[in-house]
Amino acid sequence: MTHNDALAAFLGPELFQRLDWHRLTQGQREAILSVFRVGLGAGAQSGSVSMIDAVMGGGRVLICEDGSHWAARESDDAELIDDWGEGALVAIHRQLVYRLDPYQAAEVDLLKL
Repeated sequence: MTHNDALAAFLGPELFQRLDWHRLTQGQREAILSVFRVGLGAGAQSGSVSMIDAVMGGGRVLICEDGSHWAARESDDAELIDDWGEGALVAIHRQLVYRLDPYQAAEVDLLKL
């Protein structure tokens, strides 16, 4: 089984197809795979790849399609997240949310509602 096969099985075929794997740079692929590996070892909250469902409060609150809710730590982080908007593909690992194309990162905290 290749890394691509394992990632497709873990994410499901619909989300994997939305990744457009063949269009990603090698660096983006490696970032996704590293989050995937950590996620398998430590649980989804330690590493996950998801699409943004909603951005609220000028980027202060990020809601992912997996149902997780995140709060930007700083106003600069909120501005980045607000610019990304709905539909952006992100990876979340160790309180950092990474936009994969173009590559950017913001610090976040998990919101427990």
